[in-house]
Amino acid sequence: MEYFKLTAALHNLGCKVNAYEADAMLEELRRAGIRIVPWEGTAADIYIINTCSVTNIADRKSRQMIHKARSMNPAAVVIAAGCYVQARAAELQTDTAVDILVGNQEKGRLLPILEAYWAAHPDRVPLSVHTSDANADDRTAYIDPKAYAPAASLSDAAVDRIAVPEQKPATMEKTACFVSDIAESQPYAALWAGEIADQGRAFIKVQDGCNQFCSYCIIPFVRGRIRSRSIEDTVKEVTDFARRGYHEVVLTGIHLSSYGLDFDDANYEYAMNHEIPSTHLLALIRAVAAVPGIARVRLGSLEPRIITEAFVEALHAIPKLCPHFHLSLQSGSDRILTAMNRHYDTAAFRHSVALLRAAWPEVAITTDIIVGFPGESEADFEDSCRFVEEIGFYELHVFKYSRRQGTAADRMPAQLTDRVKSERSERLMKLDAQQSEAFRRRFLGRTEDVIPEEIVEIEDRPYLRGYNRCYVRYLIPLSDAAEGACKIGQIMQVCGQEICGGCVLALDL
Repeated sequence: MEYFKLTAALHNLGCKVNAYEADAMLEELRRAGIRIVPWEGTAADIYIINTCSVTNIADRKSRQMIHKARSMNPAAVVIAAGCYVQARAAELQTDTAVDILVGNQEKGRLLPILEAYWAAHPDRVPLSVHTSDANADDRTAYIDPKAYAPAASLSDAAVDRIAVPEQKPATMEKTACFVSDIAESQPYAALWAGEIADQGRAFIKVQDGCNQFCSYCIIPFVRGRIRSRSIEDTVKEVTDFARRGYHEVVLTGIHLSSYGLDFDDANYEYAMNHEIPSTHLLALIRAVAAVPGIARVRLGSLEPRIITEAFVEALHAIPKLCPHFHLSLQSGSDRILTAMNRHYDTAAFRHSVALLRAAWPEVAITTDIIVGFPGESEADFEDSCRFVEEIGFYELHVFKYSRRQGTAADRMPAQLTDRVKSERSERLMKLDAQQSEAFRRRFLGRTEDVIPEEIVEIEDRPYLRGYNRCYVRYLIPLSDAAEGACKIGQIMQVCGQEICGGCVLALDL
């Protein structure tokens, strides 16, 4: 296959783990010589939609993007991957807009899957591959196909698990399905992001799956049980990013607090109901922080119950660790936390925050809140508001409860109306805006290290936009865009002057 003649475009939905996996899928195609083009504006030979299913809205957006891809180029191969596919593979097989379904465990095998599909459906091989090209030697995006690693190919066992239709009908009534049973024991699926879209920070996936089974969450059903990436492999990728000039890495996973539990064949039931061991997570953070060139290590979402005195003391001894912690709350009502099957209460959460603030007085604490959970009374919601005010979060991610088929909460009585959910969401977001601005004001008049991530225009004037160690967003004025291009991803010292549109407006020192 002359891959250099092919183009591919990808649209990603969902979390930072999904974003990392999207970059990894593109990297696999790029290594084979396939040219990556923007989602909009260019008709691609291959469209990939990396789907999400955490809410009903995510489901709807996933379906919309699948059908949009088909409309942009009816002759293209349309691939749907990810959580929505994992949850709805059976019904998607009848959707004529999609050609190939790829489950979460198969995302690192995209090229072998394409090869298997084209072998079974020669009529679906893109026409550009069959067309003679007088300029075949002009391969600006071409990478020698021999460089494609055979190790990335499907194993015999994997091929046995994947059923490929012998011949797809011309009417395209059925898709090829490459979705394994995620409920079965699965190894950690090796991925390598290569180039990433975010030039300021490198998000590194180190863990997959979740054993918590919160009553509202579909993730354990579409991601499977916990499994962790080796420290050695993680350090190799971080080292690669550091060599290319990245100074900050963000360690992320579906349930980062469970990192390494599978290394010890730990009793998962025990882990879910007691303090989650943190030795492996600490070892990972220390190893990543030791990589030359890395100046900042930031952590993804953590469970409040792993924030113990010993854990905080160990973290504080790592100077490169950013004083920014995203602790999942979900509700400030103990009654609702119990109904959600969360494994802590507000008292435990409060204690975790106190430990962090004792170590870092100006630590940034961010969190998630779900409003409108089944049975959430006005009193429960008021408890949440009071708790949010008490803690003084830097930022809230507010979600309206979304029913997920197959979860315990979907079967609960006293489901709330969309109107009530919207009203409560708006109240919390107003509170969030007030608390966020108050936290940002602490940094006015102070010198801070900021890593710019992009150039933005505000009222026809260019600015660098990036973050300090506490995840406060900064705007740095530029005389022109060209001035700032070389500064993206580099550490700058700035002084905050005023608050501007959810950012600290600062001067470059």
